[in-house]
Amino acid sequence: MILQDENLLISYKGPVTPNIMAEISRDIRGQLDDFPQASRKIFSIFIELAQNILFYSAEKIRYAGRTESVGILQLTEIEEGYVFSCGNIVNTSDVGRLADSCNTINSLDRDELRRLRRVQRRQPQADESKGAGIGLVQAAILSNNPLDIDVYTIDEKHSFFSLFVTIDKD
Repeated sequence: MILQDENLLISYKGPVTPNIMAEISRDIRGQLDDFPQASRKIFSIFIELAQNILFYSAEKIRYAGRTESVGILQLTEIEEGYVFSCGNIVNTSDVGRLADSCNTINSLDRDELRRLRRVQRRQPQADESKGAGIGLVQAAILSNNPLDIDVYTIDEKHSFFSLFVTIDKD
């Protein structure tokens, strides 16, 4: 997905920490004062996408004495709404599961997504699960649009995974 730079409202690359998340949250609210409904949706989607970086980023750095996950978060305004995107390096072994989750989510209507979210909340998490995909389901419900992904292979073990969520202004 190609986005125009002149419509970029928020862009961040680096460690995703509680302080950074608080700063980005303030920026979201500040940028979208005129669109409170979209602002609430974008804030919630931002939390879900930031958690994906925390759970799945294979790029880690030491920051402020802690090991933190690294990723990219961007908010871009488009004519009909906004696109919130995140990207991070992932273990290639996680790509299939992430892509399958997005494809399944995109095949469901709103009622089916709500049922899936309820089912996932009730199920015990598998050992390899890092979030049970509830965040992706929640992002799809909030946006009422399909999830868009891009995957670029870096090497045998790593890929760059990008997720784009479109949020309507109204």
